[in-house]
Amino acid sequence: MTDPYGIIDLAYLKKPTGAAAGSGGAAGSSAPGTHEVAVTEQGLEQLVADSQRIPTLLLVTSSRVPEGQAYLDAMRRAVDAKGGALRLATVDADTQQRVAAALRVQQLPTLMLLLMGQVQPIAEAVLPLSEIEPLLTQILDVARQQGMELPEAEGQDAAQTPAEEPLPPLVAEAYEAIEAGNFDAAVTAFEKQLDQTPADAEAKAGLATVQLMRRTQGVDLESVRTDAANSPRDLQAQLLAADVDMLGGHVDDAFGRLLDLLRGADQETKDAVRARLLELFEIAGSGDPRVAAARKRLANLLY
Repeated sequence: MTDPYGIIDLAYLKKPTGAAAGSGGAAGSSAPGTHEVAVTEQGLEQLVADSQRIPTLLLVTSSRVPEGQAYLDAMRRAVDAKGGALRLATVDADTQQRVAAALRVQQLPTLMLLLMGQVQPIAEAVLPLSEIEPLLTQILDVARQQGMELPEAEGQDAAQTPAEEPLPPLVAEAYEAIEAGNFDAAVTAFEKQLDQTPADAEAKAGLATVQLMRRTQGVDLESVRTDAANSPRDLQAQLLAADVDMLGGHVDDAFGRLLDLLRGADQETKDAVRARLLELFEIAGSGDPRVAAARKRLANLLY
């Protein structure tokens, strides 16, 4: 994949130089890292929700990848050394083919970043060992610039770590509900927070994100895309397909799919598309240049 996805511009992050991560082939297996989670189709939505608070490296690989085990072990050690500031999510492309397909993986191994609910490709190759630590440091810098409060790496002087400000009670309640899989309760908590503080950007983005997760909960990704392809003017099919695109981090695809529906559309379709796009804009964030471009096109098509 060469076109960027995700709300954060990580173009400056290190790309693979083609060098190998080690000198030997993959040898056996090792225990999962302390801060590692194995990704399944059922757990993908929760992973997206958690990325609102912790940056997550997604490594899609296979036991068939040359030097893949050495690469995985190196990633585990590097992530664990950050003391919980980020985590590693591993996808076995052989047993989780639907997850790999949802992420649009074209080559193994593929390394991605999941941050603030969006996916950003990083590398489609085994990174050299010397590049892993600088990459993780840059990712943490970006996450902190986005307002994430993250712990320092192990060994850091605790006195130098600023006290973490508590989340507003209703926002904390919403996150707890998401972790429990209770999306309805999370929506209610975010709505209450916005009733009290209408300008709360985190609550707006959180509400839009959890509504997206609720709409896509339990859907069959392949069926959604097939239905949308077979019925290009079916409003509900396209709305759901746009949600799936957004969930997978394919922001341009989600926006473009909905904007294409507006040409010659009736008022009901225009209203529904506009409402859904405004929600997706909140997820991507007002600072994303793709949002500005989509807003301009939306205005031209509506007015």
